[in-house]
Amino acid sequence: MVRLRFFRFTPLVSVIGFAVIGSTAHAAGVDGHRAASHEMRLSLPQAVSIAVMRNLRMADSRLAIAEKEHQRRQALSDFFPSIQLQYTAGTDKYQQQILNDFLINTQLYTSQSNVEMLSGTHPSRWVVRGDPAAGGLAPDYPYRIDPYRSFALTVTVTQPLFTGGRLLNDYKFASLGVDYSAIQFEVDRQDLILDVYAAYYQLLQAIKLSGVANDSIRALQSIRNVTREFYRNSVVSKADVLAAEGQLVQAHIQQTQAKTDIQQAKAKLNLLLRNLQEAPLQIVEDLTYTPTPYRIPNIYTTAAANRLEIHQANISSDQATAMVRSAKADLLPSVSIQARGARLNDDWNVFDPEGTNDYMIQGVLMWSFDTFRQREGVKEKRASEARSFVAREQVVEQVMNEVKMAYLDMKSSESDIHNNRAAVHFRRENFRINRANYIDQVATYTELLDAQRQLSMSEGDYIVSVIGYLINRVVLERKMGILR
Repeated sequence: MVRLRFFRFTPLVSVIGFAVIGSTAHAAGVDGHRAASHEMRLSLPQAVSIAVMRNLRMADSRLAIAEKEHQRRQALSDFFPSIQLQYTAGTDKYQQQILNDFLINTQLYTSQSNVEMLSGTHPSRWVVRGDPAAGGLAPDYPYRIDPYRSFALTVTVTQPLFTGGRLLNDYKFASLGVDYSAIQFEVDRQDLILDVYAAYYQLLQAIKLSGVANDSIRALQSIRNVTREFYRNSVVSKADVLAAEGQLVQAHIQQTQAKTDIQQAKAKLNLLLRNLQEAPLQIVEDLTYTPTPYRIPNIYTTAAANRLEIHQANISSDQATAMVRSAKADLLPSVSIQARGARLNDDWNVFDPEGTNDYMIQGVLMWSFDTFRQREGVKEKRASEARSFVAREQVVEQVMNEVKMAYLDMKSSESDIHNNRAAVHFRRENFRINRANYIDQVATYTELLDAQRQLSMSEGDYIVSVIGYLINRVVLERKMGILR
């Protein structure tokens, strides 16, 4: 719930002069017109739109969705064949008559040496060149074969056939993560909108209360002048003049505090809008009050259908279920098919026509066993699943409690509006009577001061109650999940 700062006027600040009330309103209107001519006034919908578009919270939420989408695609890729490409090159001091380690690891060449495998793959690779009986060259290895070098390229393709449902549930978990992040984006958006509403209304409240403080200063100056005139005519004592002077000094202190409140509220709103802290900011000063349409028990039905945190709790439960099924899949065997092909040559370009090829296709069944780890892992996931169901119920109960509290706060502020409005009417009439009596010297200065103090407090309380109602109404809409 947003905490409101209630404004109270002390007796030293609260006197509003009857002689300058009309001129004050006119001056305020002129100042407002001049400000509007230089700066565009920002409405509440405009502030919300700018914040949603520019605030870094939304950028972070979008990136979170992108992260989860990449994780989903990673899980999806596990359904497709995986391809491994390996290229090896080796040389030996001695003529190669046995297989190198790579060929042994690939399990393709199991009996022949590199020289034996390459011989006969091309007509130029004779086993013996020339006729030894005629004195021809007869080396102990085939012609055009380098027995000291070997190059091999191996491609392995693995396709999973059965994993006990692990791949499917891992993909479901990742896909639900995307949905969760998408909902979190809307949650962050509503929270940002609520913050903008609160900052906007708090700035409006500070401006309105500052206006009341400014009116008090003008009123005190007028009262001081009237009191001085009465003192010159020996109508009042010097104590009344000193009291008026002291009240005026205190009013200036209160005005300074009101200006500080305005600057702090502007700084907060500029932060949400991502404006420079010293950027000028003017808002539309609208204190329109409309009765609330929300009633019990409809607020609970609305919250149950629209509160995004409840949908997130449901997704968390589904994710926990998917993790249980994925863990159970580890108890079952997995089946995959593997195709491996290799090309061997004594030249770095293994695709040279004088190279040799070989391939192998095999099925792989894997079933791992341990004493307790896998079964205990499944039990752990089941406990997490049960906790997710409990957490979901807790979220629902917490949401309903938040809705109830927000509704009560809103109704209390709404009731204060009617009471403070009536109080302003009565206090204004009481001040009018005491003002006339003071001019006729029927009422004392203290009575006039008390009447005006009560009027000023009522006006301040009315402003605070209206702003409180507007903020609490937005809070209720956020708790119901319908703030847009």
